[in-house]
Amino acid sequence: MGRADETAAMAAGETMSGLVVRLAGIEPPVTKIFDQEVITIGTATDCDLRIDSPPGTLPLDTTIITLRRREGADPTYRITTVEAMAGMTRDGESIAIGEAVQDGDTFFFGATGIRVRFFFLSVPETITESLMRGNLVLASARSERPALRESRRNRVVPRTDVAIVFVKQLLRELVAEIPRRVLYAIVGGAAFLLITFLYFNTFSLLVTRSNNKAISEIKDKLGETRQEIDKIRAELKQAREESAIMRSSLSLPETVVKNYGPGVCLIYGTYYFVDPRVGREVRFREGGAGDNPIGPNGEVLLTAEGNGRSYEIEFIGTGFIVEKGLILTNRHVVHAWEEDDLTSLIRMRGYRPRLREVFAYFPQVREPFPLRVVEVMPDQDVALCRFEPSEEPTLPVLPLEEDLDRVISGQQMVLIGYPAGLEGLVARFTDRGRTATRNFGNLSFRMQLNELAANGRIRPQATQGYISDVTPQLTYDARTDEGGSGGPVFGSSGRVIGINQAILFNSQASTTFGVPIRYGLELLRKHSATAMGAGKRLNPAG
Repeated sequence: MGRADETAAMAAGETMSGLVVRLAGIEPPVTKIFDQEVITIGTATDCDLRIDSPPGTLPLDTTIITLRRREGADPTYRITTVEAMAGMTRDGESIAIGEAVQDGDTFFFGATGIRVRFFFLSVPETITESLMRGNLVLASARSERPALRESRRNRVVPRTDVAIVFVKQLLRELVAEIPRRVLYAIVGGAAFLLITFLYFNTFSLLVTRSNNKAISEIKDKLGETRQEIDKIRAELKQAREESAIMRSSLSLPETVVKNYGPGVCLIYGTYYFVDPRVGREVRFREGGAGDNPIGPNGEVLLTAEGNGRSYEIEFIGTGFIVEKGLILTNRHVVHAWEEDDLTSLIRMRGYRPRLREVFAYFPQVREPFPLRVVEVMPDQDVALCRFEPSEEPTLPVLPLEEDLDRVISGQQMVLIGYPAGLEGLVARFTDRGRTATRNFGNLSFRMQLNELAANGRIRPQATQGYISDVTPQLTYDARTDEGGSGGPVFGSSGRVIGINQAILFNSQASTTFGVPIRYGLELLRKHSATAMGAGKRLNPAG
């Protein structure tokens, strides 16, 4: 039904008993019912509907809009005055004087957000008396308006509006006129809806609890399954590790010999004696025969005044590359006189040993490299030597184990070196073995080594075993011999963990000893020219 139809309906059988005005956009909102001829709305204190707006939003102490009811066939309220400064609009258009207020209209006070909405009270003639009583209540409320306004300013909690009281009374009367059967039906329907709501909520609660219990049980089973899976994973991981260790132990000798064997050299050298009292080299006496410097009566047949041939002693050992141009070995290899009983007798006469020459023979290298002793440790059997590498071939730098916690008893190890010395090399590459002894006064060892190197027959040997102790020295059961001194001892990690030092023979077995690599690292860091790298390849060309 449109607004024109509503007005016609009121003229036909209903009368407009009043106007409900809803003021919103302020706190708290206000609703009032008016039935007088003139209604004023504004910020002035004498307005029928006063707007308590924040400062600066609406004109102060002003009647913003005045409504006057028109009597007759069309008893509607019309606008008689409008304050232009308020910027009032209806449906986005400005309000004009003379326009009628329609049921459901909303007037906006500019951009302040404050608005008023109008509703017509149209009732049948049968309840006119109720409206009259409501009007009397409203008239009484208007007569007490000044006191109510003063109390409203001082109140803490908003009071219930008189119009709301009237509306409640009106609703009570309307309900009283509803037939009882209709009321019973409404109450029964409401009870049915309430029971249905409670039933479905209770059912939903029970189903939810059951589902939660099932979900909890499933989670518990999933947790147990996950634990079983984690256990199986741990077992598989352990099995893989054990398998990897087994494969590594089986392939360790082959791996280290293949990758690092070319970096293990045979060390050959000679030394002689000088008389420090005269500063000359000692020689055999003129006419002396044989190679033994000790006579049948225990006298030393060497003297600084001798005119015979020079007395030289040859030695052989093992060394390995730890950095470009640097080799680690034993101190007793490059200072061979420290482990020789015959040399001790000569030194007792006051003669002092001196190195004449030291060479390093590498596999796959045709010529030896001259060695120079850089430093020997006085309290450990470790020495560092230097050589000038040639262009080719590429020689590997052996990786050194810096994590000492990884070296433990029971660990597999591999030893690389030249334990049989020259005799072992000759026997491996000839049809018949040669039994060679130390030769004094000649260079037969060196000539044979040069021939073997020229033919590419300088090759180290590898033996393997297990570590039995790690402190204060490494102890292991890998076989070796005198020429293997200074060779690298590899741990199960594939890194060098020690320097082979000595072997102890007994009737049951042999025990081999090595110097822990930490002493070699200490000496290397002192003379290293570049940072150490685990397993770097060394190009002698630089």
